[in-house]
Parts: sequence; C-alpha cells; structure tokens
Amino acid sequence: MKLENPKQEHHGKAMSVPGQMLSAGLAGCTADLFTYPLDTVKVWLQVHGSTSSVSNMAVSKSLLAKSLRKSTSSRLQTGTLSETARATMVTASTTRKVPPNIQTIRASSKFASDFLPTAQLQVKKPKKGHSGVASQSSVVRTIITGVRANGVASLYGGIAAGLQRQIAFSSVRFGIYDSVKDFYMDLFNVKHEGKNIPIRMLAGTTTALVAVGFFQPTEVVKIRMQAQARRPKIDRRYVSTYHAYKHLFQGGRKEAWRGLGANAARLGVVNVSELVTYDVVKEMIIDSNILDDNIYCHFTSAFISGFVTTLVASPFDVIKTRYMNSQQGKYAGVLDCTRKLLMKEGPRALYKGFVPAYLRLGSWNIVMFVSYEQYKRLWITHAEE
Repeated sequence: MKLENPKQEHHGKAMSVPGQMLSAGLAGCTADLFTYPLDTVKVWLQVHGSTSSVSNMAVSKSLLAKSLRKSTSSRLQTGTLSETARATMVTASTTRKVPPNIQTIRASSKFASDFLPTAQLQVKKPKKGHSGVASQSSVVRTIITGVRANGVASLYGGIAAGLQRQIAFSSVRFGIYDSVKDFYMDLFNVKHEGKNIPIRMLAGTTTALVAVGFFQPTEVVKIRMQAQARRPKIDRRYVSTYHAYKHLFQGGRKEAWRGLGANAARLGVVNVSELVTYDVVKEMIIDSNILDDNIYCHFTSAFISGFVTTLVASPFDVIKTRYMNSQQGKYAGVLDCTRKLLMKEGPRALYKGFVPAYLRLGSWNIVMFVSYEQYKRLWITHAEE
C-alpha cells in the first residue's frame, strides 16, 4: 500500500516506536548478513599492526608443522629417521609447546637435520614504509591468507555476536531517532519545517550514546571473535560466543565495557554522519523532485551517506578496534592507544583498512536503509490491516 504522504513515513509519525525499533533491528541484521565478510577483513587489517608478532608465530608454527610432517613421513618410509628424532616425535606428540620467536630453521642444525635435511624456512618481515592506507593488493593478500588458514567460514567468524550487536545497536540508534528528534524539537521550540541540522545531529548523538552505553559488551565480543577468526583454531582465545561473553564478564564491568569512550566517540560520529546525511540528502532529492520517495531515492541517499560516514569515522574506527582487541594492560587508555599508534605507524595508519571499510560501510548503508524503508512500509501495511 502506498502512503499518501511520503514525508510522514520519513519522519516516523505514522509508526509506533516498537515498530521502528523492530524494523531497524531487522534491517541491521539483513545488512550484516550481506556485508559481514568485508567487516571481518577490515578488522583483520586494522589489528594487523598490533598482532603481527602473533601472526608471524602462527605462520612459523604452521610452516614448521607442515615441513616436519612431510619430511618425517618420507624418512619413516625409507627407515632413515634417527633414534633421537623418533624420541623427539614421541615427546612432541604429548605437548604443543613451540620455541618462541621462530624466525629461521636451518638445515645446519644437527637436530633439524633429522627432519629438514635441506629446508630453510623464513618468515618474511613486512617492509618499512608501507604502513599507510591499505592497498588493493594488501586487502587481497589479507583475504587469501585468512581463507587459506581457516577456510571461507573465517570471513563469518563471530557472526552470532555481530547479529546480536545489530539487534541491540540498530534498534536503538535508528529505531528511536525520529522520536528523540521530535523530543528535541519540542524541547527547544523548533518548528518541524526546515532541515534543522543541529537538532538532527543532537538526536543522532543521543541515540548513539544510549546504544553504546547499554550494549557495549556486544561490540567488544564481536571484534574479538572477528579478530581471532584469522588465527589457527588452536591459537584462538574463545571457542564460542558464549565463551567470549563469559570470559569478558569475568573481568568485571570495566572489562565488559572496555573501550566505551572510543566506541562512543566513533559511534556518535558514525550515527550523525549516517542518519543526518541520509535524512538531508533524501529530503533534498524528494523536495527537488529529482526522485520520488522510492527505492532509487533510498539507494542514492544511502550511497552518499556511506561515503561521508567512512571518510569521517575511519580514524575513530581504527583506534576503537585496536584498543578493544588489545591485551589487558597494553594501553593505559584510548588516548594512550592513539598516541602509540601515531608514534609507531604514523597518521596514515588511522586510515588502515579504508578500502574494505568503504566497501563494507557503503554497501551496509545501502542494504540497511533500503531494507529499513521496506520493513517500515510492511509494518505500516500490516498495522493498517
């Protein structure tokens, strides 16, 4: 059923707050299902600088294990494996300890000669001067490395936590936005005509702070589950989303709401950029008679909103991801995390993962807002029947 007044739906006056919240939560989950792999790659790129030693260790272990299995199998078949090596294999089968900081395994070692007669394995260190904005090749390399290690399913690592986050965050920051905006307009005696951008910005900031204040733990768990998806299963900290939540709350309220300041700042910027840009662009398109209030208008508004949001929010996103994924005690706070990041990797590090971030946030905005508008119309149609 087509609404007689498209702007009435846009301002949310034809819908109840529960209807808007349900529609927003469903739209957020729909968008996440389509774009989650891009978000995972973005997290992998953003945490790369803080977990490179762990990644190198995992790669070293993997290379060592593969070479040992191949060489040992060959020598067992030929009967040339020494007694020392056989004894070592028995010991190794009962322990998973690997010498730390393995960089090179040389054939000149007497012990290694029983396993790796001619092999020399090296873990290449990243070249200096390439810590800025991720290039297309680095994005592809990151995807290939993660998928090779743990399969395509690793791109959806932590999807349960991601959907939990969307149900909580989207239903609040999008679902109550129109009501909060109308509240501020009445509070400050502002007329509903016009753009009223300051009021929109205030409403967007408010809903973001409410969402992050109540549901911050879902964000922390999502990021940690995504970050660990690239590692071998044996090196992962959590075996399930439930385990991640249990471990998180064992650290107390401070640990569960870790990175609250960084996420509040980031989500405030993202929410204002997304909602205000979408709101204003959509109204301009409709008022200028460029497009009607239809899916093409929603698509165009969401596309522009996604680009603006990515450009503004990327630095906050990088800092938030680094801080939330760090070991406890590594940073004294968000400012300390920012300072160390800038000192170690330079200002360009603030836009690490920009390409997948834009692909993800741009596509997420399109799916989110288009779905949101359709879910709202379905709700209104159902309510009127």
